[in-house]
Amino acid sequence: MLFRKSLDEGTVPTDWKLSNVSPIFKKESRNLAENYRPVSLTSVICKLFESIMRDSMVRHLEEKLLIGNSQHGFRKGRSCLSNLLSFLDKVTGSVDSRSSIDVIFLDFAKAFDKVPHKRLTLKLESYGISGKVLQWVSEWLRRRMQRVCINGVVSSWLEVWSDVPQGSVLGPILFLIYINDLDTGIKNWILKFADDTKIFSVVNNDNDSNQLQNDLNNLLSRAEEWQMLFNVLRNARSCIWVTEIVNTVTTWME
Repeated sequence: MLFRKSLDEGTVPTDWKLSNVSPIFKKESRNLAENYRPVSLTSVICKLFESIMRDSMVRHLEEKLLIGNSQHGFRKGRSCLSNLLSFLDKVTGSVDSRSSIDVIFLDFAKAFDKVPHKRLTLKLESYGISGKVLQWVSEWLRRRMQRVCINGVVSSWLEVWSDVPQGSVLGPILFLIYINDLDTGIKNWILKFADDTKIFSVVNNDNDSNQLQNDLNNLLSRAEEWQMLFNVLRNARSCIWVTEIVNTVTTWME
């Protein structure tokens, strides 16, 4: 009865919009805030309702084939493994035919935290998610409040202006919808796992190289247009790490 009333009226209780953020350490220096992943702890009752909404939205998206085949994250029957197998199938096929292949690895910067709510609403509507569901999701995103909790000490509450909450049930599918069409018009191979992207192609001549560069330019342009910027490797250590991976994979395939 509570869920039905919330959906019919398009309202979300204030308690459902409150998040206690637990910073989870990721890498490098522990003294820098950007090296932590903000995971939101939200209302358990709201998560139950989110799961109902998510299942309905996913069923609609899958039945209408609205999510691109390049996406392997947060989807039933797809995973890191299916992403890797698809990638290796293309790469090993190119190596077997003695063709060169170029791969560009991309990663969104603070992806889940930067999704703008109004633009996300437009994307949802364009995918046929409308009426009471759209109204409820829009209200669920509007005027969310969060505070940071560390060792029993909490910060003051602050309003959230853009994000899909990490740790929520709806967050992942909303993120997939928002970035789903960023690779529209890409000519070469592209694979995504949530916010990680690989664009790659056989490059045997200047035309192949130019086509891959054009695809990269188009991808970056669309990402900027929708306010989803990519990370850039800024130090030699990261470049060496990527080079070692490529060399290892190449040696293994030979």
